[in-house]
Order: sequence, then structure tokens, then C-alpha cells
Amino acid sequence: MLKICVIPLDIAYADVENNLISTAHQLNQVEPDTDIVVLPELFTTTFVPDAKAVAATAEPNDGRTVEALKRWAQYFGFAIAGSFLATDGQGNYFNRAFFVEPIGDITFIDKRHLFPLSNEHTVYTAAEGEPQAIRFRSWNIRMIVCFDLRFPVWTRNNPDDLYDLLLVPSNWPVARVKPYKLLLAARAVENQIYTVGANRTGSDKFGDYPAGMTSVFDCLGEEIRETRRNGHIYALLDKDHLKESRERFPFYKAADRFTIDPKPSR
Repeated sequence: MLKICVIPLDIAYADVENNLISTAHQLNQVEPDTDIVVLPELFTTTFVPDAKAVAATAEPNDGRTVEALKRWAQYFGFAIAGSFLATDGQGNYFNRAFFVEPIGDITFIDKRHLFPLSNEHTVYTAAEGEPQAIRFRSWNIRMIVCFDLRFPVWTRNNPDDLYDLLLVPSNWPVARVKPYKLLLAARAVENQIYTVGANRTGSDKFGDYPAGMTSVFDCLGEEIRETRRNGHIYALLDKDHLKESRERFPFYKAADRFTIDPKPSR
């Protein structure tokens, strides 16, 4: 069993310091037997479209945001996932997912599909190559970021190396709530996995983000979640349920083999 906690933060625009403080406060309220905490997309800045503001707030992989995540994961004893605004120090900026383990290991995965309606593709750099797999407490995990959810090839399960759980940090507005939940359920069913859509709350110029957007689906497309009084959303994931479903309906064995062009489309 794997216990997931999703924290749907209301993120202050381009305010790293205050967002780190509010996140630390929320993490202190997480139930101690939790295995993974999932934060929303760009949890320290929200989406920043202005190039100057991006340059002023983006951080390297060893910046204060990642250092804080490492301290928190070690102190609390659970992994922490989400995404932050990253830079390589050479003028390139990334919407970068992270998975920080209590022992200090970190996996970084950049967003591949940059949202054209917000001009994300004009300021940020897209990922090249496929998302890296994560192995944690006997679970095989993949991460994508927000708009990546619309592209099933990017998340397709490999029959020779199955993954079990897809984490999706998001800033997905309520105007598109139906596609968001449909796509999370579809990715779960077609890949025979669990999916976790970790959405923000609050509002910005791109829309409103109610707490009910955050969702967890099992491999049959059923939504599973329980909300506590502090607004945290929990789900208990059952590895045996996945195994039984795959054995009873081994659809994954009929999946097509294909390769992905390492260069993203423009």
C-alpha cells in the first residue's frame, strides 16, 4: 500500500519566499504515515509568463527551493513531488518536475508540452527525451506536468517495463475541469495505473482553481480520494489491486511498440 497526500496550494505570484513558508506550514500538517506528498505545478511561483520575472525567480537545481525540499523530505520521512521554475544558468528556463526522496535522492523531469495559449513555449524550454522512471518503495512511478496530460503517447506504458503510478502537478483552470478529469481517468485506464492530478487552488488571470479539481483515479477509472479538515487530499493506493487487474485483463500485452522523437515539436 502507498499513502498519497495532495496539497492544493493557493500560490502567490512569483513570490518564492512566501510560497516556501506556506508550503512548510502545510507539510507540518501532513499525516505522519504518508509515503508521498504531491504539490501543484510551479508551487513556488505559479505560472510566470513575463521573461524578466522568470529570469528573476528561476532557480538552479541546487537553489533554495530544492534545498528546502531536501530538508523537508528528510525531516518528515516522506517523498515530495511537484514542479518549480528552473534555470540552467545559461538563459534557458524550465518547468521542472521533481521527486525528492527522504534519503536525499532527487529525480528531475522537465515539462515536454508547453501550453501555447499562455505563450509558455516562448519563454520556457521543452524537455527532450522521455520522462525518467522513478522507483520508490517498490512502486514504479512516472511524472509529467499539467499540459503533458493531453498527450497519451508521452505517458504510454511499456509492456516490458510497466509503471504503476503517474503524478501530474497542475495549474488547470476550472473552465476545463471536465477534460482534466476525463484525461486523468483515461490515462489511468489505458495504462492500467493510478493517476494523481495535483492541482493548485485560488485564481489568477488565467482562471479559477477550486479545491475540487485535484483528483486521484485507479486503474479502472474510478475516482478515489478523501479530504481532511485542513484541505489535504489523501488516497491509499493498492499494488495488489493493480496486479489483479493486470492479470485478469492483460491489455498492456497488446500495446504497440514505438519510439519517441527526442526533439519536441515546435
